[in-house]
Amino acid sequence: MARTNLNRRASARTRTRAAVASPPDAPLAYRVAMPDPGSHEFHVEMHVPPLPERATADIVFPAWAPGSYLVRDFVRHVYGLTITDERGYPLPHERLDKQRWRVSSGGHAFRVRYRVFAFEQSVRTSFLDGSHGYWNGTSLFFFVEGELKRPCEVAVQRPPRTRWRIDTALPPIPGRPDHFRAADFDELVDSPFEVGDHTHAAFSVAGVKFEVALFGRTNADRPRLLQILRRVVIATAKMFGGKFPFTRYLFIIHALPVGSGGLEHSASVTMDITGLSFEDEGGYQRFADLAAHEFFHVWNVKRIRDAVLGPFDYTRENYTRLLWLHEGFTDYLANVIILRAGVIDEKRFWRFIAEDWPRYASRPGRSETPLAELSFEAWIKLYKPAENHVNRSVSYYEKGLWAGMALDLLLRRRTNGRRGLPELFARLWTSFGRHGRPITEADVRNAATQVARASMDDFFRRYIHGTDELPLPALLRTAGLIVAERPEWALEAEKPDGERDRVKERRLRAWTGIALHPDRLLVRNVVPDSPAWRAGITFGDDIVAVDGNRVAPATFVKRVADRNPGERCRITYFRRDSLEEATLTLAENPERKLIIKPDPDATRPALAIRRGWLGI
Repeated sequence: MARTNLNRRASARTRTRAAVASPPDAPLAYRVAMPDPGSHEFHVEMHVPPLPERATADIVFPAWAPGSYLVRDFVRHVYGLTITDERGYPLPHERLDKQRWRVSSGGHAFRVRYRVFAFEQSVRTSFLDGSHGYWNGTSLFFFVEGELKRPCEVAVQRPPRTRWRIDTALPPIPGRPDHFRAADFDELVDSPFEVGDHTHAAFSVAGVKFEVALFGRTNADRPRLLQILRRVVIATAKMFGGKFPFTRYLFIIHALPVGSGGLEHSASVTMDITGLSFEDEGGYQRFADLAAHEFFHVWNVKRIRDAVLGPFDYTRENYTRLLWLHEGFTDYLANVIILRAGVIDEKRFWRFIAEDWPRYASRPGRSETPLAELSFEAWIKLYKPAENHVNRSVSYYEKGLWAGMALDLLLRRRTNGRRGLPELFARLWTSFGRHGRPITEADVRNAATQVARASMDDFFRRYIHGTDELPLPALLRTAGLIVAERPEWALEAEKPDGERDRVKERRLRAWTGIALHPDRLLVRNVVPDSPAWRAGITFGDDIVAVDGNRVAPATFVKRVADRNPGERCRITYFRRDSLEEATLTLAENPERKLIIKPDPDATRPALAIRRGWLGI
């Protein structure tokens, strides 16, 4: 009791002292320590300089990570919060909501200390154990309301008895080892840190230094990874005049048992890759595609951006209808970049389209919602999909990719192959991104019209704000390609007798419309109006038998294929604790395969479109 009263009197004295003014650019100073990596907790301290004009100050913890459009409530990992004056006496404070505290500081400097549990290995969050530490800033740092533009400093304290390396895009503070400076809170949380025994490499392009911090086990040829990154960097910059909007760039690469993608930043990127997936060319091509996607974001989304995508409101959803441009078009151009970089050849490029377009074209929900609305709804649908998501919606990444390809080909058809989507982005960069000016959809439409020298409003009306089917196969033919759509079972049936597999043909032909969870007989989806849909089978049904024969995940499709389309079969399943049976009439599989190859008789205009498209 005596100590409590003493603290109250000390706090009262602190509040009654005249506040000492601090320079207007006095930084918010953070310290990140890792005294016990096995606890998976970062120990963080934030020092707030005097704010004489304020009797109280609100400290706020971010709710989401820019580039990943889901409220994640990072504050749920915060523990042991204490708020004191500079002498260590507690300051009165009040929690206002889930992520905001009001501190009665009297305008004086104060310190905030807390721990953050960090055990989610992803590009959006933070992770700490005995092997390394990583943080994405919005999952680790408080900010002070109204002080987002104030400079920030961060000091990193390595775990005891380690010599871990520290890598970040933030510049070091001269004369102060392990201290880094950010222009403001936005730059601080836009600059992730990798701390550990990772390997480090570097290369230069056009006088700019590119560094690579690689953590984890991988069977990749590491010099080849660097070569791929270098090629991607050069090919991407070429689209924007060959220059970079930074003087230094950092690739943070986590080689994990299962990769989960990447997250872009202004002068760095974090990529989570499957470390032991480089036993063939596929691993290198997937790596190149991810690197190209994330590096294109240096321009598209980090600098060519909707106004709501920076500066950010870190406390709530930031709605935009342009994610088809920022993510979908980037996904498409990543494939163009790795082609132009020489990582893949034309044959592999055609194969990518032939394999991926039919997957998209068979999505039941692809024409349910306009692309612009898919973007707006990202916060509530894409990252936490309901069971029927695939039937009623589609990712703006996936549909945006094909819309980007369609626009590229339409622009090239209008310009005899000379200009397309890369030229559209070059215009947006020159007019907006380079000058820090945000864009609107009207600016994108105008840029498309300028590239085409004709109105492109009809494209945006039909495919961005409408739900018309994208005419991709027809557009591919205008680029001098032979395009054929065939059922997969028919392709098997057309093989010579010595190569034809009649069992596989029947298995591919008979169709129920049921999609199962991997390695389980639990129904993950039922395609609307399919045989199973009409028979009443639904999400979560647990299949046990087909026509009275017990089945396993590996034999379900085989037993269905014992019958031909048009014939009836019985499926027995558990719905919760009740054993049920449905009789359905099999249909012919509606899914199609695409065959793409150059047309030897292509016209000159068609060849011009194709050459411009490929960058020849």
